[in-house]
Amino acid sequence: MKTNTLLLITALAFASCGKSPEAAKTSETPAAPKPAAVPDARIEAEISSALTPPAAPASPAQDALKTEAESIISQYPGKTATELLNTPEVKDKLAVAMKKLAADPVLLKRVNSTVDLAAQIKGLEGAAKLDLDMKGYDQARTSRMLQSVLSEEPQRIVDFLVSEIGEAAPDLSYGGQERAPNGVAIVPNTLPAPAAAAPPTDPE
Repeated sequence: MKTNTLLLITALAFASCGKSPEAAKTSETPAAPKPAAVPDARIEAEISSALTPPAAPASPAQDALKTEAESIISQYPGKTATELLNTPEVKDKLAVAMKKLAADPVLLKRVNSTVDLAAQIKGLEGAAKLDLDMKGYDQARTSRMLQSVLSEEPQRIVDFLVSEIGEAAPDLSYGGQERAPNGVAIVPNTLPAPAAAAPPTDPE
């Protein structure tokens, strides 16, 4: 999703705050009452909507994935979402999905573009990356995450990640939080410094 989409939404949200052209033409015409400023909540909703993909309709296949995910959660009580990714029922399917994702530049670009957009909303400059902490996921969010992985479809994983970033965007921008309640953080992508060269030695 392009940055222009967000700029357009924000511009439209604030457009109603200006005076009409007719009111500006002459001082003889009484100025129209100035509308109230657009609430932050509305702007946050527009941002979240722009970053969040539409929900997939229910289907027998979707119901089967949900049942499988709920079964895994019940089988490993007390395990966090992160730990569930390493269970035998999940880790092989995750490997398959990630291999497919790595071979799909379009989907990878979509994730990167969403991270870049969220970074701009937050006010970060330069390269940024997604820092996702899933340890605090509740059962419903854990189930959605597992369903995306169990499908072995990289598109579903990307949809899940984009949705999480979209939900977090208002908290990271207007809320000023470093990490949103859903565990999403957008942080600078700093590369490790190159190893220092060994100092030259004087020949004896």
